[in-house]
Amino acid sequence: MTEFDDIRWRDTQRMESWAGEIRLNLIRLIAIMIFYGRHLVEAMASPPGSAVRGVYHVQVTWICLVWAGTAMVLHARLKRRHMTSFMKYLATGIDAGMITILCAVGSNPQTPLIFLYFPLIVSAPLRLSIRLVYAATAAAMAGYLIVLAHYAWYIVGFKKYYSTPGLRIPRSQEIFVLLAMLTTGVVAGQIVRQMRRISAGYPVVAEESANVLSI
Repeated sequence: MTEFDDIRWRDTQRMESWAGEIRLNLIRLIAIMIFYGRHLVEAMASPPGSAVRGVYHVQVTWICLVWAGTAMVLHARLKRRHMTSFMKYLATGIDAGMITILCAVGSNPQTPLIFLYFPLIVSAPLRLSIRLVYAATAAAMAGYLIVLAHYAWYIVGFKKYYSTPGLRIPRSQEIFVLLAMLTTGVVAGQIVRQMRRISAGYPVVAEESANVLSI
C-alpha cells in the first residue's frame, strides 16, 4: 500500500473507531441490562437458600452496577468526542476484567458466563484496530486462565484439586476453549485486514463482460 493509502486508513480509523466505540458502548449497556434482568428472574424464581441468592446475588448486582457506571462515563466522554487511542484498550480491559470477576464469583469455571469472552473478542474489529484484536484475544484467554486458577487454587485448593480427579476440569476442555478463543481472534483480525484493503480501494469488482469476479 502507498503512503496515501496509509493516511486514508488512519483517517478512517479515527472516525470509525469513535463511531464503533459509541455503538459498542450502547450494546454494552443493553447487554448488561438484559443479562442482569435474566439473573433477577432466576434469583426470584429460585427457592430460599439457592446459590443464586444471598451473597452471590449481591456480588452480581455490584459488578453490574460498576460495569454499567463505567459504560455511562465512557458514553459521556464519547458524546463530547473525547476519544483517545488508549480508550479502546481501557474499555476492552474493563470488559475482560468484569467478565472474569463474574465468572470467578460463581466459583464454577464451567459456567456459561465463559461464553461472554467471545463477544469481547468479536467486538474488537468495530474499532478497526488489529492491535486491539490481539489485545482482546489475549485478555480473553488470560481471563479464562485466571478463572481456572481461581477455582483450582483458591476455591478448591491446590493439593485437593490435583489429588481429586472428580474436581478437576478436563485438560482437553481447557485447551479446546483456549483454541476456540484464539481462532475467533484470528477471524476477527482478518475482518480488520479486509476493511483496510477496502479502504485502500481494492474491493471486489464484478466484470460484466466476462461474468467473473476479479480482485
